[in-house]
Amino acid sequence: MRRWPEARICTGHAKPTEVLAIIEAARDAGCDRIVVTHAEFEVVNMSVDQMKKAASMGAKMEICAMGMLMGPGAHLGWMRHWRLVTPKESAEHVKAVGAEHFVLATDLGQTGNPSQPDGYQMLVAGLTANGVTREQIKTMGREVPGKLLMG
Repeated sequence: MRRWPEARICTGHAKPTEVLAIIEAARDAGCDRIVVTHAEFEVVNMSVDQMKKAASMGAKMEICAMGMLMGPGAHLGWMRHWRLVTPKESAEHVKAVGAEHFVLATDLGQTGNPSQPDGYQMLVAGLTANGVTREQIKTMGREVPGKLLMG
């Protein structure tokens, strides 16, 4: 089997059981830079136990600013059918699984949505307002992405 030690894998919009299988296959192929795309979004919707399992296998879960813009009160119609992911919920995931297992992202860039920097600022503010520390933010926003990019 060919080994892929420099590869990076993102799991995409797979269901949690598929995500865990992708992580296992990637690890078996020698890849240790794995991101669970939209772990909290309805399209994937991992439970805390599934996040802990993914983390134990070396994967990093993505927390996206877009989550807190979705739901019935969303400012854009196409986002109203998606489940709202509150900063409180994301903060609870960080506390339960550990900041070293998450990466901060925005999933923004669409017309009508905040810019990526504005969305990132909103995400950080929401997380810190819900008890995530400055050190945890640095871990998820700088350390984890750095290791994913550079090894």
